[in-house]
Amino acid sequence: MKIETLAKLFPIKKGISENASDLNFENEGRPFHIAKNELTQREISLFNDVLFQAPKFDFSHLSHGTYRVIQFKSQNFSEIAENLSLIFPGIVRVKQISSTYGIAIEKMSAERLSEGEIKQVLGTLTQDLGVKCEYYLGLFADQTELSTLYPTEQNNFDQGLSFSESLIKAGLAQVTSPPLTKIKQGLLTDIEAQDLITQLYQHDGNQLKTAKAMYIHRNTLTQKIKKFERQYGLTLSGSDLVLLYSLI
Repeated sequence: MKIETLAKLFPIKKGISENASDLNFENEGRPFHIAKNELTQREISLFNDVLFQAPKFDFSHLSHGTYRVIQFKSQNFSEIAENLSLIFPGIVRVKQISSTYGIAIEKMSAERLSEGEIKQVLGTLTQDLGVKCEYYLGLFADQTELSTLYPTEQNNFDQGLSFSESLIKAGLAQVTSPPLTKIKQGLLTDIEAQDLITQLYQHDGNQLKTAKAMYIHRNTLTQKIKKFERQYGLTLSGSDLVLLYSLI
């Protein structure tokens, strides 16, 4: 499909986006991008799965064993890739899929790091390199299962969901609850509430870090939280926060 035709239907911009979460693609050798927040989930799937389908990765070359796929989004993936073997002792291959996206395949070993250790080490690495990076830590699985598991995890990463969050979201779609429906409908148009939920969730409920990320005073954040809880009847902590994040 010609880019001129697509541009009439979607807010396509020229060049590679500096935001790693945007959709970057090429058409006739020229780079373009679309901001994900300007697309519906259905349109995102259309771009990923039909119009500009990402090349499938072949896992058949791996020897028998248990592996996981670690996904990365960064404008500086090549710099990060050079240091991955220092963090993950079981790395067997690193592959850059696009200008802002790449994967690393790690074989299970006794020396593997815990998720908490990985978060800390990657945070230190990106800080030292002066780059930004998002990552998704996949589940360990048999080599024969990776070709099925990877697309699912790739979709989770695109939606900003962990494995458990994706299951919660899928389960909520099957639940019929008037109170839940009312809350979901309210959040649909409440951009301020969506941002508040997202920031608190991404900072593990830490109000100090959340206020800093939102560039507001701690007292201002407290007032926003109180306002939200009065309006929706749910707290912005614990299981309520997990539920709310799964609804947006």
